[in-house]
Amino acid sequence: MSHLARTLASTLAAFAVVGALVGCAPSPEPTPTPTGFASEAEAFEAAEATYRAYVDATNAQRMDPLHSPAPESFLRGELLESELEFDRQLKAEVLSIVGETVITDVEYAAIDANLTSADVNICLDSSQTTIVDESGNDVTPSTREPITLISTTVVWTPSGTAITSSETLKTGQC
Repeated sequence: MSHLARTLASTLAAFAVVGALVGCAPSPEPTPTPTGFASEAEAFEAAEATYRAYVDATNAQRMDPLHSPAPESFLRGELLESELEFDRQLKAEVLSIVGETVITDVEYAAIDANLTSADVNICLDSSQTTIVDESGNDVTPSTREPITLISTTVVWTPSGTAITSSETLKTGQC
């Protein structure tokens, strides 16, 4: 099994999603923050929506390489560079990923006081994805765990929301 296939297997698990907080009791209308979010719940909902849009774009691009928006448009910083390098390695080894990754759970982890970034834990199910070579042969590592819990950070910038980090917390279960 190639180094890329092993890297690919662990990277498949490294998608990331944000949890939503839900208010239980009525409260006074909150004041919007500089990010435009009036509450933590609103900020988490936006972070979750961003991550879900990223996963949707990734799944869509697997079916149509020209799909827009490109998954990379949701990423910034080192995570973007890592994703671009991963794509280059796939192309170099003439491998591709087929199937869909599914977000099965989203949990709130933390949010900064200014509501400018949110850390969330995301459970991803990659059991319906496979890594295939140019002949269509399944080269998915047999040791790949189909369920992965990841921690991700979503930030708000003047140009919108972006995912800036993703780390695998646990494999095999969430």
